[in-house]
Amino acid sequence: MSTALYRKYRPKTFSEVSGQIHIKMTLQNEIESDRVAHAYLFCGPRGTGKTTLARLLSKAVNCLDIQPSGEPCNKCASCEEIANSKSMDIIEIDAASHTGVDNVRENIIQNARFTPTKNKHKVFIIDEVHMLSISAFNALLKILEEPPKYVIFVLATTEAHKLPSTIISRCQRFDFKKVNYQEMVDRLKWITEQEEIKVDTKVLGMIAKQSSGCVRDAESLLEQVLSLGEKNITLEQAELILPKSDFDLLYKLFNLIDQKKTPEALEFIDNLVKDGVDVYLFIDGFVEFVRKILLYKINGKLEDLSREVEDSVVEKIVNDVKNTEVIDLMVMIKKSLACKELFKDSYILQLPLEMIVLELTQSAGVAPRPVAQVSQPVVQKEVAQPTQTASGSAQKQPVEAKTVENTETPVEVPVSPPVKVAVPEDLSIVISRWVEILNKIREKNYALYMSLRMGKPINLQGQVLTIGFLFEIQRQRVENLENKEHVVNALQDLFGVKYNLETRVDSDLSMDDLSNNNSIPTKKQTIEETVSDIASEFGGEVVDGF
Repeated sequence: MSTALYRKYRPKTFSEVSGQIHIKMTLQNEIESDRVAHAYLFCGPRGTGKTTLARLLSKAVNCLDIQPSGEPCNKCASCEEIANSKSMDIIEIDAASHTGVDNVRENIIQNARFTPTKNKHKVFIIDEVHMLSISAFNALLKILEEPPKYVIFVLATTEAHKLPSTIISRCQRFDFKKVNYQEMVDRLKWITEQEEIKVDTKVLGMIAKQSSGCVRDAESLLEQVLSLGEKNITLEQAELILPKSDFDLLYKLFNLIDQKKTPEALEFIDNLVKDGVDVYLFIDGFVEFVRKILLYKINGKLEDLSREVEDSVVEKIVNDVKNTEVIDLMVMIKKSLACKELFKDSYILQLPLEMIVLELTQSAGVAPRPVAQVSQPVVQKEVAQPTQTASGSAQKQPVEAKTVENTETPVEVPVSPPVKVAVPEDLSIVISRWVEILNKIREKNYALYMSLRMGKPINLQGQVLTIGFLFEIQRQRVENLENKEHVVNALQDLFGVKYNLETRVDSDLSMDDLSNNNSIPTKKQTIEETVSDIASEFGGEVVDGF
């Protein structure tokens, strides 16, 4: 059986590790000066070298012939034992499968009491340490704080935020970063040279971008390409093997939303589900993808965009987002993040993603693209509306024709009289008429009206109106898609503007700010009905016999 590339070419020295220069330098200086800490925390994305550096550290601290700059010799008996996973003093534990407190007592605490069999140090490498239970962390805490002099702990995790602060505070923390594009290409090129196979540089670039900074993923993709069995692999051959980039799918959805093609976007989502794509992760990827486009739109730095996104997709983005506004991209991100909450209650896999599409293409989401004006001769007629005479009969006003000169044949187009709508110029106008909005809502949806009484307009930017609430429960009810549409329609009836409505809990609000809302006359109720309404509004119920 052949050995996988990521195992076959696992770095044997610190210098062979791609990236992570800040970590390698610190560890090597500590080893060289014999000031090694008793506990380390390696955290960062997967496939960036956490376990590799943990093994190199365990090899270096036990090396019998340490080299300059803290490098292990890889020739002594200790180095060879550790490299072949035969050393009894290097204990690797997978916390994902040993989460309980009993495992910590048996595998770590009791084992740490015994001195090393051959080596100078006994090293415990605990992978995915965030998976340990609270009781297991508590059991580990004491020995992690005051371990025997010969014991070194290396904790590795991809989710450092899940670790108790008491554990983190007792470790030297190192944050691993994704390997950059050029370093990844250099490593892949070195591997192909070792394998004596020539691979097109463009292929290595595609692999580096698809791996998103994960060395293990990049080496696995390279192994797929090398499985073609050719000594000279071209781009055309590699494209038959390499999986289709996620960026192609993300861009396609972005483009369909940007062009407001609702049916095509819904069909695209349906195909994603049929192909077995994890929709939840796809939304995360979509948010990150739109963020990259937003940053490019703001700073215009193409190199930042092309560092991870494939060249073919970058070219499409550059050509197609010229007319896309920054506010459109911001709304895409906000709506995508908001719709993720639907996963908690929905048993339909694609529903959250479908809601994103509908919100952005059908409601007050992304602003519609401006349509190019076609120059043509026009004769405009301005027709005044008939007015009422004293007797009540309609009287026609004179018609005035305006002709736009052009060399072609003029076309007469009747122009409708301008419709006057009360478009508010600032937030104060909306606030002053908020009571009217509440009255409109009360007539159609009394429960929604009760929730809106606990809110107040607090911000207006363009057509984005923000309503602040005292409590989260009322905000959530207004955020319901159907309720939100009622509020938007009521605002449009009054002001002639279809607002993009946003809500948030505002700690600066008080009951005094809502006094006008609460002074609105309501329908006459019995005491029992009033109590029931209040209990329902705050998610409670009236207990019999109260």
